[in-house]
Amino acid sequence: MGLLDGDLATLVADALVGADLTKPATLIKVTAGTRTPGALSAGTNPTTQSFTAQGIEQNLLGLQMSGTLIAGVTAAIRLFGATIAGGQVPVPGDRIAIGGKTYTIVDKGVSRDSAAASYLCQCSG
Repeated sequence: MGLLDGDLATLVADALVGADLTKPATLIKVTAGTRTPGALSAGTNPTTQSFTAQGIEQNLLGLQMSGTLIAGVTAAIRLFGATIAGGQVPVPGDRIAIGGKTYTIVDKGVSRDSAAASYLCQCSG
């Protein structure tokens, strides 16, 4: 196994969590449901599944200055890949609970480094 195959992600996560630089977080995966038979206008019934993680809430200024802030974003949250239970990966539409608030990841709002050590999630909420 090489550095980009998980070793680096584990080293980063262990160092940050060990130094108490992260907060407990929950990645809430949202899966589209199906329509209720006979109630086509009632919408779908999505399901959710929660996965523990560690993360940090980031200042939006860096994203604004680099011109990478997506419209409608109110929070930037960095989750550390090796801490996300089940090896889950955040995607747009998922939710993140951290610091007593819950946010929704916006469309095109997830970026990661090449080692998947961290995921930067641009969120609304």
